Amino acid sequence: MPTAVAENYLKQLYYGQQAASGELVRVGELAAAIGVTPGTATTMVKSLARSGWAVYEPRTGARLTRRGERLALSVVRRHRLLELFLSKVLGLDWSEVHAEAEVLEHAVSEKVVEKIDAL
Repeated sequence: MPTAVAENYLKQLYYGQQAASGELVRVGELAAAIGVTPGTATTMVKSLARSGWAVYEPRTGARLTRRGERLALSVVRRHRLLELFLSKVLGLDWSEVHAEAEVLEHAVSEKVVEKIDAL
């Protein structure tokens, strides 16, 4: 199971690929989106590649593997369901729910996600 940091990178790679029409995401762009230095992002992307979640091409960029994309979509789904739950059920203001969902998406179990989805 990936760490919360790895999940955030996978999610940002997914969003980057969507914006780039499936092309490689430049590591500098990924670093800026996450708020880290390019060197830090490169280190994590290499780790994701070793784990089989991404493909890294030095000086060009990175993209998700199918396995990585499935995991990224799972994180995105958790995040979006949590945003809806926090807003619709708990009554949090929409301006607050993104930050809360960012924290919770890494801690909530699949069982809870499925219950929220069913609700």
